[in-house]
Amino acid sequence: MSSYIVHSGWWCDESRKHIGTKYNSSDDRLRTPQFFNVWYENILAVSRPEKIIVVDSASPVRPELVGKTVEFVSLPRNFGHGMVCQGRYGGWTRAFALGAYYAFLADADYSVFVEQDCLLVGDGIIERAIENLGQRGISYGATSPVRIEQSFVVIRRDFIPRFLGRFLGMPDSDRDLFTEVKFQRIQKRDRALSYAGLARNEFVPLPFGYGRNRPIGFDDVHFYAQQWTTDELHNLHRRTGLPFLSALLGEPNV
Repeated sequence: MSSYIVHSGWWCDESRKHIGTKYNSSDDRLRTPQFFNVWYENILAVSRPEKIIVVDSASPVRPELVGKTVEFVSLPRNFGHGMVCQGRYGGWTRAFALGAYYAFLADADYSVFVEQDCLLVGDGIIERAIENLGQRGISYGATSPVRIEQSFVVIRRDFIPRFLGRFLGMPDSDRDLFTEVKFQRIQKRDRALSYAGLARNEFVPLPFGYGRNRPIGFDDVHFYAQQWTTDELHNLHRRTGLPFLSALLGEPNV
């Protein structure tokens, strides 16, 4: 059986709001320690990771880790959201890259990034993504308005250094070029080289939705999503019955 390490980032301050809530109707509770409980129990409910690592952006508010098997690594300071980041890389890039390199150096077969507000639905969803990946290098969503979606990313071990070298090596800062666009440029270049017979296209889209794409098909065998609205969280609770989600929403356990 393939081994994989699930990794994520963490940021929460006293406002408990994400910059993205200015542009969408996601529930404010997504960026709270209580939602981390939901995220953690969700990972354990649908997958069997070798380890879980969370990279914290020096957050003033941390999740409760007692009783959880999590490697919690804190950066020395908050480098900020990509749109307003300090330095070349924002917090998302630093958390994503550190977690993927951790999986590589731990000799895991795959790194599996699951963003802190992203939940996976359906037992074996990660295994299905790995099977769909086959001998290709990387898989993520391809259905968002910017054509790609990064809340759930699977990378095969031998492709991790090559992909991160290209991703981190781009001259543009995260302020000047969204990380989604950076992924997209790598993907387009690989596709062009494959058409010319000069290289293999290493990208394959995830075999299910949705990420930020809507509407969500709650009856799908497998799906994933982030930026959940309150109504969507209630629909998810009816589907999964996760105890910590019950507590978050104030609903009885299913």
